[in-house]
Amino acid sequence: MKQRIQHIMKLSAGDRIFDGFNTAFMILFMFSCLYPFYYIFIYSISDPIQASKGVLFWPLEPTLANYIAVTSIRGIGKAVLVSIGRTVIGSALMVFCSSLLGYLVSRESMPLRKVVYRFFVITMYFSAGLIPVFILFKTLGLYNSFFVYIIPGAVAVFNMILVKTSIEQLPASLEESAKLDGAGYFLIFRKIIFPLCLPIVATIALFGAVGQWNSWSDTLIFTTNKDLRSLQYVLYQLLKEASNIAKEALEGKKIRTTPAAVKMTVTMVVTIPILLVYPFMQRYFVKGIMIGAIKG
Repeated sequence: MKQRIQHIMKLSAGDRIFDGFNTAFMILFMFSCLYPFYYIFIYSISDPIQASKGVLFWPLEPTLANYIAVTSIRGIGKAVLVSIGRTVIGSALMVFCSSLLGYLVSRESMPLRKVVYRFFVITMYFSAGLIPVFILFKTLGLYNSFFVYIIPGAVAVFNMILVKTSIEQLPASLEESAKLDGAGYFLIFRKIIFPLCLPIVATIALFGAVGQWNSWSDTLIFTTNKDLRSLQYVLYQLLKEASNIAKEALEGKKIRTTPAAVKMTVTMVVTIPILLVYPFMQRYFVKGIMIGAIKG
């Protein structure tokens, strides 16, 4: 602390002005990033009628009526289960397949390794288009199936590249010593490589979970079964029909709400669950995403 004070005293007037301006700018920038989300939150827990008159920094007559209104909508319970299921299963499968593929294409002993790797990379830049994909999914029996959320995303090429880069930075002697002890490739991957790649694995798991949780277009295109509707798709429909929901969805219940309150609450319902995942992944995320950024 004493050294810090001495350092500040040595600063010139211009340096102090710059530091003050820089600090003030960063505080304003942080506020501009956080306030919109905070506004949505206090609006969602405010009395709908009072909130329609305007909220600023604190909720007006706090209430959970908006959340009761949204969670009481028919079909939203099944949608939550579908979204949780696709997020957990889809992310787990993606992590396993992408990690295993990243390990395979990082081994020089793999036949046609470069051809296979480039084949996957090409898919990042070229696509057959929506109609061929739709026909393919229907031919494979994925149309109106829960697996349409799981199988197409089993391999994420970008995540596979991240894992490949991470594995290539591990000492080759680890695998060589395991082979001398009689371990096969899959055992080496499961017992040695995968545990040592936890930072990047946690990173791609977070990528996969966010992608699965936020996805709604596949529900729109590849399903007609109401039991397969994801939470994001249901809430997307709610946003479009907020006025009707406010008037009709809660008939017979003494809960008042407004279209604006429904929209704010829907936004919070969508955002909060995935935000809760970040604190558990934060310690791995920075280290994992920086892998491969510096060579030396």
